[in-house]
Amino acid sequence: MEENIQIRKRRKKRKPKWLKVLLIIFIAFILISIGIVAYTFYKLNNFSSDIHEPIERAEKSALRDKEVDLNRKEPLSIALFGVDSNEERDSVGSGERSDSIILLSINPNDNKTVMISIPRDTRSEIVGNNTIEKINHAYAYGGARMAIDSLENLMNIPIDHYVTINMDGLEELIDVVGGVDVTSNATFTVKGNSYVEGQSYEMYGEEALAFTRSRYEDGSGGDFGRQERQQLVVQALGEKLISIGSIGRMNSILDAVGNNVKTDLTMSDLQDIGTKYGGARKNVERLQLEGEGATLEDGLWYFLPYDESIEEASSTYRKNLEID
Repeated sequence: MEENIQIRKRRKKRKPKWLKVLLIIFIAFILISIGIVAYTFYKLNNFSSDIHEPIERAEKSALRDKEVDLNRKEPLSIALFGVDSNEERDSVGSGERSDSIILLSINPNDNKTVMISIPRDTRSEIVGNNTIEKINHAYAYGGARMAIDSLENLMNIPIDHYVTINMDGLEELIDVVGGVDVTSNATFTVKGNSYVEGQSYEMYGEEALAFTRSRYEDGSGGDFGRQERQQLVVQALGEKLISIGSIGRMNSILDAVGNNVKTDLTMSDLQDIGTKYGGARKNVERLQLEGEGATLEDGLWYFLPYDESIEEASSTYRKNLEID
């Protein structure tokens, strides 16, 4: 039987120039921000244990010749997952799906970062589950380990570490830092709040969370608009986190981060990233996969990336890691 019931060609549109000035969502927030916090406020034994969640895998990726040495500023590859866990999903045991998947190749020697956004509906082999389905299911089935293995298999790139943020925890984090300033990427209304594209708004947790989750409202831009709003809010949160100098408030921030962030990076790793890799966030190459949208015989819609697009993105990413 022919597998494709309906195919709609989708070439990912090149982002407008203003998007390139974003501080790379999770780089600013997770890597640089937490690294700077870790270096500046060494109150962090409890913080370290809260966020540190190693996974069972070899010390290095199977696609690496040797383990990356952060102290020597060797290029680093990180998978960033934004998960959408909630009480309802946990109650039925379906686990956390990765709502956002971003791969980062960080080269501190060339001060360059290459970022690949992986659409969550990408059809892929789920390594360890012996199925072919949406890539975001891997995290639900086997956590960061299965997601990393599946992404390495899909993209043919090594992944050295991971960072996960609970998207539901954004509300707590934003309230703790005293709100964030966000420039809207669209003109729409959600939960009684109206936004105009290009205008800036101060948002606290509840409003910011509704802003990031909106996709069905007229003018909101659907799934791709929602993904951009998640990036905008997390980037604004990272900027606010870096700017805060109060130790009293920092304690609350560390508690909030500890409740909502998990990583296999150690405190020493975070300090090295905060002090040795920060320059790479100033020169960022953003890559997006090109492909087609398809509704298959299972009735589900998938994103089907072109092989040549995967190969091109993989080559650029690996070059920045200095392994090609």
